[in-house]
Amino acid sequence: MNIKAGTARLIMVIVALSIVLGMYLYTNYYFFKDEEESTGFNDYARITDIDYQAVLSDEPGNGGNVIITERITYDVHAASKDNLFWELYRDLPVDYVDGLKIDYKVNSVKQIYPSGEEVIYEESPKLYWFDEDYTSNIYGPGKWYHSTGYQCVLFYVDGIYRDEVTFEIEYVMYNAALRYSDVSELYLSMYSDSTIKYLESFKGEILIPNKDMPASGNYLAHTYGTNSSTFPFTESSTKNPGYYTFSFELDKDDLKFKGYNEYLEFSLLSFNEDSNIFTDYAPDNLYSDDVYLEEALAAINAYDDAYNSAKTNQKITLIITIVASLIIIVYVINRDKKIKKNYLIHKENNNIIYYRDIPSNLDPYFAATLVFSHHRHKVNMGDVYSALLLNLVRKNYIELKKIDETKNWVPENINVNILYIPNNIIPTLDNTTLNQAISDKNILEPKVVLEKRVNINGKELESLSINEETYFNLFIKYAINNTITMQAFQKKISTDINNTEKFVSSIEKSITDIGVSQGYFQKADYDKLKRTTNSLGNKYLILAILLLIIGSFVIYNKQVGFSFISLLILSITLIISGIILKHCSKQYVLLTEFGEDEYIKWRALYNFLNSATLMNEKEVVEVVLWEEYLVYATAFGIADKVIKALEIRCPDLSVSPMLNNQFYRSRNFITFNHRISRSSYRATYRSRGIHISGGAFYGGGGRGGGGGGGGH
Repeated sequence: MNIKAGTARLIMVIVALSIVLGMYLYTNYYFFKDEEESTGFNDYARITDIDYQAVLSDEPGNGGNVIITERITYDVHAASKDNLFWELYRDLPVDYVDGLKIDYKVNSVKQIYPSGEEVIYEESPKLYWFDEDYTSNIYGPGKWYHSTGYQCVLFYVDGIYRDEVTFEIEYVMYNAALRYSDVSELYLSMYSDSTIKYLESFKGEILIPNKDMPASGNYLAHTYGTNSSTFPFTESSTKNPGYYTFSFELDKDDLKFKGYNEYLEFSLLSFNEDSNIFTDYAPDNLYSDDVYLEEALAAINAYDDAYNSAKTNQKITLIITIVASLIIIVYVINRDKKIKKNYLIHKENNNIIYYRDIPSNLDPYFAATLVFSHHRHKVNMGDVYSALLLNLVRKNYIELKKIDETKNWVPENINVNILYIPNNIIPTLDNTTLNQAISDKNILEPKVVLEKRVNINGKELESLSINEETYFNLFIKYAINNTITMQAFQKKISTDINNTEKFVSSIEKSITDIGVSQGYFQKADYDKLKRTTNSLGNKYLILAILLLIIGSFVIYNKQVGFSFISLLILSITLIISGIILKHCSKQYVLLTEFGEDEYIKWRALYNFLNSATLMNEKEVVEVVLWEEYLVYATAFGIADKVIKALEIRCPDLSVSPMLNNQFYRSRNFITFNHRISRSSYRATYRSRGIHISGGAFYGGGGRGGGGGGGGH
């Protein structure tokens, strides 16, 4: 399979863009840490460091509670000195578990300075909103407020521009430990969601009084969160006298999260004879009398298995993706080989770059179709009608004249005058046919011998191509006394929908008629393979884009790991396959050897007319050839290139009535024919709609996570 260097470079560019897009999506969904809400550029307050301590309390009146002390460091960046931060906060989300409310009571808030100095904040009597309240000393600064409505504690500070500040909060977490008939569970949802996005360190201790600590073999401790699904901790009976301590210390490398594991949590189960050792005084919940141990252990196992299963599934997915990608590539390559084996595909000969002569007296529409047959360029029918009209003028079948010389070339001021009046041609027999008829004594269909055409000025005329004849007959049909205005002609096309439909159908059918009858095409449906292959390539490209976009959203917040790489590999495979299919489709045009040879000449002529070579040629081009250049360049949609060249290089425009007339070299001429094209197709759609509908035409139309963070 030959892929040109340009196509290869295009593949590389698209693959590179796909990788960039994939990595962008991957980064945004799985690694990128969004800015917290801000009021301007660089306006944020992030929690960066936490020192967390939780002490279990199982005393009368305080059973199941935990006293928590946190030292929180905020990195504060106000947008400007005129837009300071006047408050920071820590979320304390309320929840209900088995009928018990997980609630909080804030005991104290104090600011810790780098020197070690502590400033105790007072409790504010209310939550406030306005800047004047911040600076009034009635509600702040130097005060805090526990908002049960917003489930957070706010610290009113003395206007921070850019600084790191540390606060210590002490609060009681009610009903953190729950009792069941065969097990007790302490569950601490420490931090989650946006509050962990910028963490650089997290140090924590969970202290269990020695009297409430289950014996070895009667408890299970577990952590939840981070990329690793859990994080390490240590146990000690001596670190804090009187307490059994669970400790962990996480740095920036440990504190990495994805959408599905943005939390830091800890649980402790006690069972066997110590099933209720730290919940003696805990209040009853809805399931205190139920057996829960087996379910709790199963939940932990399921959590761990999910992570391990995800890793296994990712490997399986990657293998399946690689196999699928290979199958797709092999299919595309074999499809190309099979097509070339089953069909006679003539290869392009690229030795001819430019062709300066007109290869043959070919119909302009067919010439344009042939030129773009190996390419994904759609021939513009407005340009085709312009070329057909130009050739009728060039061949002296019609002429365009102003009605009023003082006015511009506009449709209502242009007459189309018919210069050739068709006569009734009497069929005659040539001598050979006549003698054969006599000898065979058969009545033969007479062979028509057309007399030479001469226009009203006595000028002998060239023959017309199929489409030129069709277009000319349309002028004949609508002309009165051999003349009609451009405006009236367009109106006739718009309103005489049945005849217009026949005209358009004849033009459309001409490509196949010329191609097959004159030996250019192997079969009538010469470009079906090209169209179906190009369509398949488009489907591959669309599927690749959908996989990247929709797949990214589907696997967001899932344990995907490098499954995204699998998605990326499959998408890139589809993109490469789609490009290969679209490239190969250009070869799948069933031209005959003659047709391919003619294509090469006409394509080389197109290259010549579309390049700067025509402008820079030193060789003198005859006026007659300039006329033909303009006709075919118009059909190819590059009339402006030839017009620019001939106005500089044509020796004498006055020799040619067509070239000397500025109207034929203007955008207005082509624009008018584009209007004719639109009018004809609108009429065609109406006509076909009537035939189809019988007279009517219709047109138009883990276990949760808690916590919070700083912000303004």
